[in-house]
Amino acid sequence: MNILRITGLFVLLVFIISLNGCHRVRPDAPTQQDFEPAITDPVSYMAGNLTFNIRDLEAKINRALSTTLVPEATFEGKTGEAWRLRVERTGPVHIRYANRRVYFSAPLQVWYSNPIGLRKSKNRKSRPLCALAVNFTSPVGVGPHWRLATKSRFEDYQWTQEPKVQFLGIKINVKKIAETILNKRRADIEAAIDQAVHDGLRLDHEVGKIWRDIQKPLRIAKVPENIWLLPKPFSIAAAPVYGNSQQITVPIQIAFRVRTRLGPMPTIDTLERLPRLLRRQNLPDSTRLEVLAFIPYSDMNQVLTRTLKQQKLDLAGGNISIKSASVYGTGRQLILKADVGGKVSGILYFHGNPHYDTLTNTLRMEAVDFDVDTKERLFATADWLLHDHLRDTIQAAMIIPLRQQISTIPEKIETAFAHAKVGEKTTLNINAFRLVPQRIIVRPDGVQVLIKVESKVAVKIKRL
Repeated sequence: MNILRITGLFVLLVFIISLNGCHRVRPDAPTQQDFEPAITDPVSYMAGNLTFNIRDLEAKINRALSTTLVPEATFEGKTGEAWRLRVERTGPVHIRYANRRVYFSAPLQVWYSNPIGLRKSKNRKSRPLCALAVNFTSPVGVGPHWRLATKSRFEDYQWTQEPKVQFLGIKINVKKIAETILNKRRADIEAAIDQAVHDGLRLDHEVGKIWRDIQKPLRIAKVPENIWLLPKPFSIAAAPVYGNSQQITVPIQIAFRVRTRLGPMPTIDTLERLPRLLRRQNLPDSTRLEVLAFIPYSDMNQVLTRTLKQQKLDLAGGNISIKSASVYGTGRQLILKADVGGKVSGILYFHGNPHYDTLTNTLRMEAVDFDVDTKERLFATADWLLHDHLRDTIQAAMIIPLRQQISTIPEKIETAFAHAKVGEKTTLNINAFRLVPQRIIVRPDGVQVLIKVESKVAVKIKRL
């Protein structure tokens, strides 16, 4: 037997042995299916309570309220007397809150400068006519122009100095005349109180800072790349005011859309202006943040590379090594392409469904199985592989951690709020944090995950 024949027989023998020892799999790639439409701009809501101290409001009102509530004006008496009167506040206004109403009390002094019988004199001197303690009551709300709105009404009053005038050395009680005069000037006094409340608390100053700061880019992750939240608010509403003996609370709700951006810090050219206030009878007490997270296939493939690269599996039918793996999408499913070697060599295709796990904040690939064509090839070559735990290995590897990006959102918002200028006069607390997955959409370049973040937000004004 010559050398050539021996060599040929040896090569044939090696080839036969190799066929028995290694099964080659070359299935066709799964047929590409149509994708679902992308998720577009979900609306988020930040609901919270804007709280301020009653004593602070009281101090602001007293600073805004003039000492003279009613300037000197002429009042004609029943018998033709011409009274020139003015009303002054002789002490601070005090405020209390109960049953959705505010109650004001203030000491007043009424002055007159035209004694009876001397109304033609040019050298009149102002004299105290009477003094009284006045109580007002009013509902309280927030007006469309971001001012605290009241409609004060006289509730009652008590004389602390009964009205008397001195005529020819005799003091004459003019209580009925004084009561008539006060009734005539009641609307002016009430309007002065309401104007002081209106000027004393400008909610647009406080809310405006929150409105501007919420539009700043918020970085929620640095690894594997910077991930930014870009909130864009477009409306704000307030519910009826409520309070207690120490503070008054205005429930508010800001509606906004959130976009995500990868890479360097985005530049915001213009900020949305604070809009006109909307009033609602009821508002939810929890924040609903709709976070649209996007996980590109490149990120998934990095995870797969770290987990599966050159991994050797000791299966019942023989050893298999995973040389490389990558994932892409089709229709509503994810496709994983694995290049394997060992007992079986070639390409294996798997399909599975994307799933977001709120307990671990991970994106997973569930219900992993061999693709139809891959399964048919394995039936003909290595059916034992269909019954082994390779699918479990693939499914365990397809876990994309999102905890850092998602679970730290409340802390990130609080930190950004505290570092901004608005944090100097207000505090923000976020609690009762809960994640609810809404939708998962497979797209040509990655997976969209719409996650609803529910939490409660409290904004407290530390000083006005």
